[in-house]
Amino acid sequence: MKFVDRVDELSSMDDSYRAKSSNLIVIYGRRRIGKTELIRRFGEDKGPSFAYYFCDGSPLSEQTKRISYQVGKAIGDNELMEIGAANLEAVFYRISKYKAKAKLIIALDEFQNLPKLDKAIPSTLQKAWDLYLKDSANAMLILSGSSISMMRKEVLNYSAPLYGRSTSVFKLKPLSLEYAIELAPKNARIIDKLYAYFIFGGIPAYYAALADSIKNYDNAGIEDIVKQMLKEGSVFGSEPGLLLSEEVRNDTKYMQILELIANGINKPGEMASKIGVAHGNLNKYIDLLEFIGLVRKEMPVTEDALRKSKKGVYVIADSFIDFYFKRLKRELEGRHDYASVIKELDFIAQARFEGMAKEFIAFLSKKGILFQIDRIGRWWGTDASRKSGENQEEIDAIALNASTKDILFAECKWSSKLISEDVYLDLKRKSELVKWHNEKRSERFALFSKSGFTEGMKKLAEEEKVMLFDLEDIEKALK
Repeated sequence: MKFVDRVDELSSMDDSYRAKSSNLIVIYGRRRIGKTELIRRFGEDKGPSFAYYFCDGSPLSEQTKRISYQVGKAIGDNELMEIGAANLEAVFYRISKYKAKAKLIIALDEFQNLPKLDKAIPSTLQKAWDLYLKDSANAMLILSGSSISMMRKEVLNYSAPLYGRSTSVFKLKPLSLEYAIELAPKNARIIDKLYAYFIFGGIPAYYAALADSIKNYDNAGIEDIVKQMLKEGSVFGSEPGLLLSEEVRNDTKYMQILELIANGINKPGEMASKIGVAHGNLNKYIDLLEFIGLVRKEMPVTEDALRKSKKGVYVIADSFIDFYFKRLKRELEGRHDYASVIKELDFIAQARFEGMAKEFIAFLSKKGILFQIDRIGRWWGTDASRKSGENQEEIDAIALNASTKDILFAECKWSSKLISEDVYLDLKRKSELVKWHNEKRSERFALFSKSGFTEGMKKLAEEEKVMLFDLEDIEKALK
């Protein structure tokens, strides 16, 4: 599987590497986000002075010996390779005596596993950094971890021994749309590439797992992908539990909350009632799910995010977790019938198509095709001219620039029908309900369609400068 994106992170790490001072780099993010690949890609062209070590759960004495070997190999210290060091502090002391021709890189991947074995490890590392690395050695220390809460606690929190010593901190996010599409099967139709994106989002290791397990991956379609996911022993069946195991000991309530939100029960009162906890106690579960990026609270895009709003609802932020609880879990526990999953993909795709449209709009803004965006999201509200029960309105995507007063309204239809003028005219009607600089704003409109547009809509779009995007237009723009 090819390595894509992470351009900004690699550039920043290269800048640190070229600096004359020592550096302490922290990289963290959810499992399978690409931390290890980023570290390896950064270190692979730096010559032999690159010591990489994956921290696991084996006894600390064994790990100290293995770390000693990797560091000894990088600095040409045979004694350190063959005999090892008594502890981690001794390893870093030996590094301080090394007369480097090139900056030494020491990467401790999944670092959070070491403090689980010995709570004194962060303090040991702080001492080693202050005494041996910061001023007296030409070195770069990289600490990486998948447990977001542990990395915050042991490295980034104010009370952590290593607090304030990191020179760069990277929280890796999923790949953006254009790069995730590059990881889909090369020769697949754009609709199958998008189905894959709706299921996996921008998590690179999911695509890599498929590439390793599907014989002719470049020519795979969505049927091949779903079949692979449903096979006995597939890595995808255990993924939600493994993700949560990085953060909590008992994941039962968290799994219940994720399943409820994925299936449309997204208000705190409803969730608390369903899982049998007091309303006030629900927050600790929701807060952690938000903290690790699996859930987010969504409000109408024009609402002030700093103010408390009763309009907020919780949504699953992670595409795979959403798909797992909407559909995959049920099939893994049942017949493993890929055909029934395929039949329901279009229902699942509609909501994810809206999310993809927001990413695509941001992509257009980044490329200078659209105005610079401050904020983008859904909008919902009421139409006072309609009677109660029939007055709820929603717009799939709105992009804003508060300084220039530019606003874009977008509607998305994942349907086999062509979009006609009616959809656009209804979007214009709903746009008038959005209270945001109504007298000063500059309005634009966009429509996204799975199947295309009627000739009448195409003609109207030319007259009113409406942006139209079908799947082929999206594919062309991303290329």
